[in-house]
Amino acid sequence: MLLFTVVYGILSVITWSAFAYKVRDLVRDPRNRELQLLCLAIATFAAPFVLASPHVYIGIDELLGVANIATLIVYTSVAVCLTCFVALLVSWSSAAQETIRLRHRLLVAYSVTTVVVMAVCFFLGDVSGAEHPLDFDVHFEHTRYISVFLLSYQLLFTVSMAGLVHLCRRYARAVDGPWLRRGLLLVTAGAVFGLGYAVPKAVNMVWDFFGSSPLHYVSSVVAPMSASVAAALFAVGFTLPAWGAGVSRGREFAAAFRSYRRLYPLWHAIAEQFPDVVLFPPVPRSTRWTVRDLRLLAGRQAIEVRDGRLALRPREDPELSHTAQDMDLLLTRQIIEIRDGQLALRPNYDPAIARAARELARARGLTGDAAEAAVEAAQIAGALRAKAAGHVLPGHPDAVLHDPADGDLQEEVAWLVRVADAFRSSPVVPAALADPARSLAHAQADPEKVVEA
Repeated sequence: MLLFTVVYGILSVITWSAFAYKVRDLVRDPRNRELQLLCLAIATFAAPFVLASPHVYIGIDELLGVANIATLIVYTSVAVCLTCFVALLVSWSSAAQETIRLRHRLLVAYSVTTVVVMAVCFFLGDVSGAEHPLDFDVHFEHTRYISVFLLSYQLLFTVSMAGLVHLCRRYARAVDGPWLRRGLLLVTAGAVFGLGYAVPKAVNMVWDFFGSSPLHYVSSVVAPMSASVAAALFAVGFTLPAWGAGVSRGREFAAAFRSYRRLYPLWHAIAEQFPDVVLFPPVPRSTRWTVRDLRLLAGRQAIEVRDGRLALRPREDPELSHTAQDMDLLLTRQIIEIRDGQLALRPNYDPAIARAARELARARGLTGDAAEAAVEAAQIAGALRAKAAGHVLPGHPDAVLHDPADGDLQEEVAWLVRVADAFRSSPVVPAALADPARSLAHAQADPEKVVEA
């Protein structure tokens, strides 16, 4: 009994958490029929794990004064749940509204008929005596009317699970969203475990009509555990498209934030020389904002509530106020502004620095994009130094910037992140800037010494 109490308690927490997650969406969109079905399905699947817990089961029977009445409540709740799940899959997999309405009516008619038959047979049968929260099916399967009650329920359960397997597999092949597809596959797996609950119980009952079945333990212990696994998979699978998309957005934000942070030194250096191309000017401070600085944001919020935004307007940091909500905007602006700055710096490019950086990169074993990133970083650093000093170099104003991204924004981000990393930390950059001619000669004459340096 303790095992079932613990398992049902865990499953109850999982399924009610899934219900709480989806009911938030229903509050925002209360007229959404699919959300209504999903919330009702999850609630009626979560309820049995509370009601079927042995201590709660016995408490319900004592409260209502009817022995084993909790079994009827649990089985009715599961019947409603399965009808909602199948109806939801019918809505997702059918395009024609008339077809959906017809199938929904048939599902509801079958479910209502089954529940009525179950209720009538339960009260006509004799289930008095001791409570049987764990072995009701095995103990009463030969009782008059109760056998019909149990077979009606198991038939509904088996048909519903088979329908879910069929509909989920077919719909999963047709959808494009990865999280929806994964959720449907989890529901399919849950339906298979659901069959692992219904089929052994039905076989055990039919077998007992002709002799003593050896499946009593499977029916009373293994089958409920299989139903528990099915419940967990259903709860995760039907809500996965919603919270899975949030996980994807979180990963995308984290990746964008890392790129933003790595691009910042390069962008900041260019922004100082060309402030006209910058939408959000850099704010001087010793350390940049990170996720750990949320206390700063919370502190600002509290001050703004007390004193009003007007009083704080002179201190507001436009970059900080946009960072959390508009990371895509900031990152895109960074890329555009870095490229604009590079275009403006072309007259200041020194070919000698580019040659020296390429030789130094080769001497250090850098090849491909790694070498090109170091060369581009050295060119930018040299041009910025020349621009700051007011020197106009011979340069090559018509030079074409290295652009392996070919217009793809994500590839552009990845490339400029490599350039920014080289700008910040590559030893090739300061070596090429120190004395381009001498660095080039040393790299060509004694590459080993350059590597050691």
